[in-house]
Amino acid sequence: MTGSGHLLPVIVILALLGAGCIHAPVANYEIPVVRHHIMQQLLHGVTENIQASLYTLDLTCSEAADTLGSTTLSGPRADAVLERVASSHPSVLTAITYDTNGTVLAAEPASAKVIIGQSLLDQEQVRQAVGTRKPLMSGYFTLAQGGEGVAIAHPIFSGDGEFIGVISTTFSPHMLIAPAAGDAMAYAPFIFNIAQADGRILFHPDPSLVGKPTFNETTFARFPGILDLAHRYSTEHSGYATFSFYRTGTDLFVEKETFWDTVSLHGTEWRVMVIAERV
Repeated sequence: MTGSGHLLPVIVILALLGAGCIHAPVANYEIPVVRHHIMQQLLHGVTENIQASLYTLDLTCSEAADTLGSTTLSGPRADAVLERVASSHPSVLTAITYDTNGTVLAAEPASAKVIIGQSLLDQEQVRQAVGTRKPLMSGYFTLAQGGEGVAIAHPIFSGDGEFIGVISTTFSPHMLIAPAAGDAMAYAPFIFNIAQADGRILFHPDPSLVGKPTFNETTFARFPGILDLAHRYSTEHSGYATFSFYRTGTDLFVEKETFWDTVSLHGTEWRVMVIAERV
């Protein structure tokens, strides 16, 4: 079932609330069990949606690796393959190939071609892809041509099984997450925060927090509850916690609560958090 399918019961509940068909205390989210049920339903739907999107990007990259292994890593045919990858999803930023030394051989779209001929071995995920010859999803990093994103990489093997290079597609986590999280946030007065297991924020309604590391970040230093939460979700795949922080878009301190779950790809994990004010 898709994420939107899981949201249907929630939509019905919220429609009843809005129509006044349920007593006023519930409509005001004053009964925690109802609020928690809705939070968990929305979290489940958004988590499934993000996971499906990651799988789709990964499959596209894997299929392109198979095609490139039987053709070439540069030239018109390689460009055509990379162009299909680059246009496969709105969140995709670039699609490139690089050889076993980490030197870029081809790139799409046109704005990415400036890095052709450049060695990317200074990037951790490139060293890992070349060294392990296994698929990977990187952490959030600064792209060689500028901007930030996450990379999915697959090794490319020739017809006789020789490792000849890598295809890597970079994408914007915010653009990947925003459709599902945005729809969910429209249904109820909750927000979504998606972070790497190490605490780096990938998606938040407050754009100034995106890319921030939760640990060693002055924004969060005054809020020990957030640091405790980050320590917990660094090792716990799912859970519940309370903390205090600013009401989104204001400088007012409020008490909040969160449920979180996990999406993952090739061993790299993201924590998906739904957050509500405690009332």
